[in-house]
Amino acid sequence: MNKVNFCPDFASVQLEDGSVLEFTRLERQTLLFFNQNAGRILSRSHILDAISEPGSGKNDRSVDFLINRLRKKLGDDAQEPRYIKTLYGEGYVWLEAANTPDVAFSDAFVVIGPFRSTDSLGAQSDRAVEIARLLKLDLESDLRDNQKVTIAPDLTAEQMKSGPAIAVQLGFFRDGSNTECVVTARHCPSDRLIQVSRFSLEGTTEQPTAIAPEARLIASEILTKHWRNLTTESVESTPLPVAMHNATEMTEHREPWKDSNRRLLALKANVSDDPSLKLMWATHLHSKYVYKGPELFRTGTATCAQDEAAIERLVLDALDFAQSRLEYAATAAKLLYFVDRGYKDLALELANMALQSNAGLTSSLAIVGQLYGFTDNMDAAENYLTQAVEMSDEGSELQVYSLFMLCQAYMAAGNRSKLAVTLKRIYKLRPASIV
Repeated sequence: MNKVNFCPDFASVQLEDGSVLEFTRLERQTLLFFNQNAGRILSRSHILDAISEPGSGKNDRSVDFLINRLRKKLGDDAQEPRYIKTLYGEGYVWLEAANTPDVAFSDAFVVIGPFRSTDSLGAQSDRAVEIARLLKLDLESDLRDNQKVTIAPDLTAEQMKSGPAIAVQLGFFRDGSNTECVVTARHCPSDRLIQVSRFSLEGTTEQPTAIAPEARLIASEILTKHWRNLTTESVESTPLPVAMHNATEMTEHREPWKDSNRRLLALKANVSDDPSLKLMWATHLHSKYVYKGPELFRTGTATCAQDEAAIERLVLDALDFAQSRLEYAATAAKLLYFVDRGYKDLALELANMALQSNAGLTSSLAIVGQLYGFTDNMDAAENYLTQAVEMSDEGSELQVYSLFMLCQAYMAAGNRSKLAVTLKRIYKLRPASIV
């Protein structure tokens, strides 16, 4: 017998031979009801009550037509049934053993669900699945290949806690003759709201509807805000450039700097009112020369003067914020020192303020150590950077970042023996860095 396996999105069923069958909402509801009551005799009225909405006007004959459609799709034979057996005068029996789909979602990065108020779609209730599938495709195109997106119309609060990073709820409501879709994205571990978007389904509930063009931007907006939130959350314990890199690594499969650039461009409209975004932009401009410096100078496309002026303006605009949020102060100090326009004393003052605060001690040690390396105070540089290395989690990006800063200090001091030892440690942690 070809065993039926419900797919995690409950919108299709996979047979044992690997083929996948697509079902309408009523067909899916009927199969789920059968599955939940495997081996029991289910009368037409039982089935009708389970799948019908109040006031729908369906009758027993509707069930017979529905069962016939299911048999046809499943390749079942009423005379020699494999799945659905008819007991004349009594009802139907699902012959398969109960099959419980995987509801843990521990391997999903994003779960699209639950669906709310689909009755607002009227006869177009399957439109919810269509919207979810389009959203799934858009999300998958913006994620790493191993980051799974699953559709779960009946997702529960407990299932949200079982592993996915993001849950995207689809809600529907009627506004006059139009039907609206509200997309609500949440970060599952913290239950923090990421974004709420709303768009109209064109037409009425009685006529075919179309997906609004702006809805196709929602996936990118969700992941961009998730990237920004990941960065903000980790900046207390990680230097801002490392926090941005880590956030990109968690959501992308392309080049980190280019992906950060794309995310920041999407957030650009908010920069004027958000000092933390200004510091992210300034850090991003500085990182361009870390990631792409040789290429820029080789091709003559470096815009150093323009970028340094932008970094200076952005950091100065956000300076009050950096002094009140000391997890950003060390980064502001490093950037001001980088532009080298008479800010060196201010930069060291900001860096030491960050170091003396309780927040982000390890992060501040790494940046302060780097700054002291710039001032040729190699004893202080080595002291702070070594502490940053040892206080970091083994193999973390922060530890590797601190080791690279320590290498720069040893190179500047001409200490080849310590440089060799530190490089060996980096190569052990990141073999791909060997060139």
